[in-house]
Amino acid sequence: MILALLLQAAVAAPVTPAVAPAVPWAVTARVDTVSKSTTISAWSADTKARLVVRCDVTNEKIVSIQFIPKPGFAAAQPRPVSINADDDGWLGANWTFPGNGAFISEDVIVTNLAVVIAHGKAIRVRVIDPDNAVVEASFTGPGEAPIRAVLKACDYEFGVTPPRSAMPVAPAPDAKPQPDPADE
Repeated sequence: MILALLLQAAVAAPVTPAVAPAVPWAVTARVDTVSKSTTISAWSADTKARLVVRCDVTNEKIVSIQFIPKPGFAAAQPRPVSINADDDGWLGANWTFPGNGAFISEDVIVTNLAVVIAHGKAIRVRVIDPDNAVVEASFTGPGEAPIRAVLKACDYEFGVTPPRSAMPVAPAPDAKPQPDPADE
């Protein structure tokens, strides 16, 4: 009788398919009507934060590195964020805090951090959040291949800061033309 009730309960129980965990550092691409993005990310060891390397293509191509904790950060002025790979010293800069997470998109910093993240086996991120509390997270490194895929989507070369066209400097309104030395 008990066996029959257990079997009946087992048959009546809804079967839910097992959800496969997201593959860390898997390259994903998304295209919508306005932009295209290519992203890799991984959850921290404690699943309380994500580290993201992202290429966004709109009018220009921009690579960013992002740190997104649960439940997120409040929007704030730029704040210190540091990354350490394999206990080889901290690399820090002030990142932008638009709300929810933090990101950096300055080409030189992103280029250097992308190489550090790609070569690191154990990556630690330390953030001074908008409340001046320290938030830390640890990640397993992705290796070069996924980082290279994201950089390639934005026409960046791994380890090379992308050239950007400089804006021409306009002369000051009261500036007088300088004589050409050949005319003298």
